[in-house]
Amino acid sequence: MTNKELVKLLSQSKNERRGGAPHEAWVKQNREILMMQVRNTMDLRAKTSLGEKMRHLFDIFVPMEALATAGRAFAVFALVIGTVFGGGLVSAGAFRASGPGDSLYKMKLAVESVQLLLAPNEEYRTRLHTEFADRRLDEIAKLAEGTSSDHGEAVKVLALFSTQVEALKSGLERLRSEDPAGVSESAKLLERKMAVYQSVLAKAGASLPPSAKHEVARTMDVLDSVAISAMAVIVENHLAGDVRTPQNLLVNKFEDHLKQAQAKLDSAVARDGEHVLPKAGEANAAIARAKEQLKQQNYQAALTTMTEVAELTKEIEAVIDAAETAPAETAPADETKTDVPASNTDSQQPQTNSQPANQPVPTGSTETPSADAAGSGNR
Repeated sequence: MTNKELVKLLSQSKNERRGGAPHEAWVKQNREILMMQVRNTMDLRAKTSLGEKMRHLFDIFVPMEALATAGRAFAVFALVIGTVFGGGLVSAGAFRASGPGDSLYKMKLAVESVQLLLAPNEEYRTRLHTEFADRRLDEIAKLAEGTSSDHGEAVKVLALFSTQVEALKSGLERLRSEDPAGVSESAKLLERKMAVYQSVLAKAGASLPPSAKHEVARTMDVLDSVAISAMAVIVENHLAGDVRTPQNLLVNKFEDHLKQAQAKLDSAVARDGEHVLPKAGEANAAIARAKEQLKQQNYQAALTTMTEVAELTKEIEAVIDAAETAPAETAPADETKTDVPASNTDSQQPQTNSQPANQPVPTGSTETPSADAAGSGNR
């Protein structure tokens, strides 16, 4: 290639459009086509309002998930600030110490609900439920030692306590499926807690009026249910070879539960053994069978038998409650029946003794009226 040809080629390359850019005619034609399509799909008369523009920008830069998290955090902040600075600068200590019937008690329950809402995981939420159940039980114990109005508040708090305990059972089941490795410690914690709860509640229930006995018994049944669920997890982990659940620990827990079941059964029989002897015999036989199954290291069967004992005890308590309420309901009917013959006798007696009733009758002898009656009959 000569120098002249090379210069010509370089000159042509210099004048070409860089990077393969399209020609202006092609760009203009396609721009017109695109704008026509846009005009056909939009109403040019409709103008986007400022609110819609702001909402669109808000959705882009502030997602709803972040907004919900921020809202929950703000709710906690507002509750805390309202508690500390509201109501005459009430201190946080007074807020936590507030009891049923106090002005701050509803705020206390509201803060607990928000804490549960913001719990990061199920294990943490379970510990919160345990803490709140502890608070409710302390409140019940204090109210049980108070006046009759305090006893009425205790029945209300019993319902709140049952709610926390039932939430513990639901949380344990979720942990069992979501975190099989970590559920063991939570189950041990709940098993220990249920034993303490039953002891404290039994003592407090003895001081409450008879009208609260049914609610106390129902709550005790809930505690039994949670304890059995916790024992089921402990047995499952032991059978799976979990070194954190050795055999001696498992046996001790079974023995403690059977002792509690026997004490509860004996207490029920002491209240009214006449109506529950057959069921009590079945429950005692089931307890003996569970002990034998423990000796044979058949822990799954022992757990099933322990559940049977709990159900039998529940049936016994139901029979006793029905027997205790039955006399109160039938007593007025019995009194009415006994009054009818007496009134009939009284109405007939003056008719037969109408003649000698006006005559003086010697006092001090029970035989004189009968003799008069006989004499008047002979006349």
